[in-house]
Amino acid sequence: MSENRTEITKETAKDGTESISYRKEWKKNGINHSKQVRKVEGGYIVTESKYGTPSDEEGAEYVDERKEYVSTTNPLDKKKDEDEGNMFDFIDKPTF
Repeated sequence: MSENRTEITKETAKDGTESISYRKEWKKNGINHSKQVRKVEGGYIVTESKYGTPSDEEGAEYVDERKEYVSTTNPLDKKKDEDEGNMFDFIDKPTF
């Protein structure tokens, strides 16, 4: 697995319905992290997982965690917007 990978998958079922899923994977401190977001009617199902042995702790135990929850927004889209920011953020805006 590469250090940071994002993938978008679009599938069309036989009945014509389209499903979209997003997956982001990264590795930090010897732990593999992944976040999968699947678009469903009315929101998104988010699955987060992490596994591996921390590389900065000698004798550390293997970590294997997974959680799943529902969101009304795509958390991967939100993160992308925060990272990019607004190109006019450096301008002081007047306050009224």
